[in-house]
Amino acid sequence: MTDDDSRLVEQFESKIRKLIDLYETVKCKNSDLLAEIKAKDQEIKRLNEKIAQLEESYSTLKQTKVLEVSGHDIDSTKRRVQGLVREIDHCIKLLNS
Repeated sequence: MTDDDSRLVEQFESKIRKLIDLYETVKCKNSDLLAEIKAKDQEIKRLNEKIAQLEESYSTLKQTKVLEVSGHDIDSTKRRVQGLVREIDHCIKLLNS
């Protein structure tokens, strides 16, 4: 083997070592990124569950408020009707007298 051939083989070996080092670096980085993606997916799943829970709580709260307002209106309406009935009874008494 000539000096040129030896030099070419050494350069080739050097480039192969660099490629292997780059491959290992990229492989490690890829592994880190995959772990990060998995963690983010878990966080997204947890947050979606939290959103569903909050939406359910909001819906329940909305229904409670609707019933609360309706309950208040019912009481108010009952009082007005009772007042009207008393007025009508009073008018009937006056007519009968």
